[in-house]
Amino acid sequence: MKAPVIRAPTGGLSRRVFKWYGLFIFVLNVGLVVAFGPAVLSSTAYRLQFGTAIAGALLLISTGIELPWDVEWYRLTGLGIICSATSLFISNILANDGLGWVAVSLVGTLSLAFFGFDMIRGGRHFKIDVTADA
Repeated sequence: MKAPVIRAPTGGLSRRVFKWYGLFIFVLNVGLVVAFGPAVLSSTAYRLQFGTAIAGALLLISTGIELPWDVEWYRLTGLGIICSATSLFISNILANDGLGWVAVSLVGTLSLAFFGFDMIRGGRHFKIDVTADA
């Protein structure tokens, strides 16, 4: 049995949305480090969370730029969403160590990661506009 395809009312997600989402993530993470100082990155776990968030943001921003190598924009977007989901999971684990919270965080992370993985595959379950302009 195949999973249903979910279609947005506009016909699918476009490239434009993801570059602004990546810019938001980038500004938010860098802004928090600037506001609280570089001491917030003293722990390895916090550096890992910050690094995956910035990597995801840069991948999402790069979807709006014509890159010299031959990689489709939606594949970069999917990888950026997976990085963002990993960052979210790390930050949730750092915020609370209860088993229930870990389970809820894992479900949310896997949901976002599935969305990213589906985008890497070309949007078989979530309709995306692969021919969209930047």
